[in-house]
Amino acid sequence: MLTELVRELSPRIWVAIRRYARDDDQSDDLLQDCWVRILERLDTYRRDGSFAAWALEVSRNLCRMKARARKRAVEVVPVRNVDEQAGGDPGSAAGSPQTEDPRRESRKRVVYAALGRLPDRERDVIVLRLLEGRTTAEAAEIVGVSERAVRMILVRGMTRLRQMEELRELLGGWNAPK
Repeated sequence: MLTELVRELSPRIWVAIRRYARDDDQSDDLLQDCWVRILERLDTYRRDGSFAAWALEVSRNLCRMKARARKRAVEVVPVRNVDEQAGGDPGSAAGSPQTEDPRRESRKRVVYAALGRLPDRERDVIVLRLLEGRTTAEAAEIVGVSERAVRMILVRGMTRLRQMEELRELLGGWNAPK
C-alpha cells in the first residue's frame, strides 16, 4: 500500500517542491526527505481532508524550512577554491556531458520555474488536471474543494501562466494576452 501511495503522490509532490531545488537531482533528494517527513508526521494527519493535500503541505513546509536554513547559513569559500567553482574542474559533474538534450532541459527549467511561481493551489490543480490527467471530480477531492472551484482555479492558474513572459517566449507566443 505504501509503494502505491508513493507512486501516486510522488510526481505531484516533486512538482510542488521543484522550485525549492537547484536542479532535478536536488529535487529527487528533497522528495526522499519529504517522504521521510510524511512518515514521521503520519500521526498528525487528522483525516478531515484529503491525505494528498496534507502530504503536499507537509512537503512544502519541509522545503520552506530547509530554504530558510540555507538562507541563514553563511558559506565561507576559501580563496583557493573560487577559481575551481567558477570555472569548474574538467572532471567535475559540471564539466561532464549532459545525457539529456540541453534544449529540453532548458524548456523543463522554464516550465518548472513558471509552475513554481504559481500559488500552491493553482499549481496543484494544473498538475492534477493537465499533467496527471485527473478528472475534475478527482482533483476536487484531492485538493479539498468543489468541482466548480477546481475549474475556477484552473482558469486562474492558466491565465497567470499565459501572462508569464518566459513561457510566451518558450512557446512562441502561446495564448498571449492581446
